[in-house]
Amino acid sequence: MTSSNFWNRFGLPLEDRKVCVKAVRDRYEDCEVEEFEEQGYCSYTLLVTPPKVAFARENTRHQATKEKECEDESALIVQLRPPQHALDLNTVRAASTAHPALAPTIEDLGLSLPRGICAYETRKVDGTPLSRLQQHGHSLDDSAGEQLERLITSFANLIAQSWHSPQKVHDITRTVRADSPMDERPSMLAQCRGKVGSTMISRLERLASKLPDADLRERARETMRAIQRMEDYPVVLNHGDLIPSNILVDQNTWEITGLVDWAEAEYLPFGTCLYGLEHLLGTISLDSSTSAPKWKYFNGATRLRELFWARLIDAAPGSEARMDDVRMMRDAGVMLWHGIAWDDGAIDRVVNDVDDMEELVKLRAFLTAG
Repeated sequence: MTSSNFWNRFGLPLEDRKVCVKAVRDRYEDCEVEEFEEQGYCSYTLLVTPPKVAFARENTRHQATKEKECEDESALIVQLRPPQHALDLNTVRAASTAHPALAPTIEDLGLSLPRGICAYETRKVDGTPLSRLQQHGHSLDDSAGEQLERLITSFANLIAQSWHSPQKVHDITRTVRADSPMDERPSMLAQCRGKVGSTMISRLERLASKLPDADLRERARETMRAIQRMEDYPVVLNHGDLIPSNILVDQNTWEITGLVDWAEAEYLPFGTCLYGLEHLLGTISLDSSTSAPKWKYFNGATRLRELFWARLIDAAPGSEARMDDVRMMRDAGVMLWHGIAWDDGAIDRVVNDVDDMEELVKLRAFLTAG
């Protein structure tokens, strides 16, 4: 995506772009500020690079203070967001705590920008977006197969980290009387306070009534009923958009080095983000005869999926006893992310065969594979 798309998409005058970029350049007066090569849908991103001459300067007290804004060892990312897509800093800071090596700390720059535009700073994370490296064919040579094995193992380790960092009950605002017994803990669903979590059951109800075929509707009903029966199940921080473009990897080993774009993150039952696994095991393509989208798994995808589950169980002690629940939440995540359309940020419409062919292809493929 180009930067002009961002300003046009949110009805922001291009004059605002000039004002915002100038404000960032003034903030980092000794640094080079340029448009970042990877632009998101809801943000405009700038790369802030320290000057090369900073490495050669004398490390005097005065210079060290002046150069603090531009860390020598790391470039910075500044992200501009319209107010309707402002970040929840408590959530993104929780991501840094749960995944310290993968999710850098994000700070509000406190700049006064037109139309309530928000500016955030984070360090640039090393790695290449996985979306650049994925193959579009389904046959993998030995080298690509080994890379995928490392990727899947790394992904399992990432998911296991959240198993070890469940949301604490005392982090939830109590909805019961202060003199109620301490064992009156919020239910699993009551702990889910975000945009998706607080409406999980109602969304599944809509999917159960409006998905375009009977098998999908029945699958949604079964999943909803199973979730309503679940108790004492961990609620953890979920990334919210765990797709290849947001996963950074070492381009040689394919081990995960970082996760970007935590804007949609929220606390949800463990496993809700496992739709992301399927995105690592195949790609979307067009049928050569019909030009319709189709999902193609890489050869060996079944074995790699088994590798993921085995590694997850090993890395998250105690998860094996809840594996049926984990898989059920995995199905719920697939339905919530690919059964509900994303209309310029609105997520309140059930997908249909006319407008959302690609999402339905993924939905059917992922549920069948699971």
